[in-house]
Amino acid sequence: PLFVRPWKFGDRFIPLGLRKEKKLQDFFVDEKIPREKRKTIPILVDGEKIIWIVGYRIDDRAKVKPGTKKVLIIKLREM
Repeated sequence: PLFVRPWKFGDRFIPLGLRKEKKLQDFFVDEKIPREKRKTIPILVDGEKIIWIVGYRIDDRAKVKPGTKKVLIIKLREM
C-alpha cells in the first residue's frame, strides 16, 4: 500500500538518474533544504520503499520505462 509520512532518520532512496542509494538527509543537505522545512516535506512510500520526495525527486525505481504498462498519477494538495 502507498502512504504519505514524514521522513525518518536513516531513510534512503535512489534519486532519479542515479544508480546507487543516497541517504535522505544527504539529499536534503545537497539540495540546501533547511532543517525546519525537512519536517514538513511529505514522503510517498510503498511499504518501506520511498517512491517520491514530494516536490523534489522520485526514486529511480519508480520512473516510467519503455516497458511500463500502467502509470499511477498522484497529486497532493496542501490542506
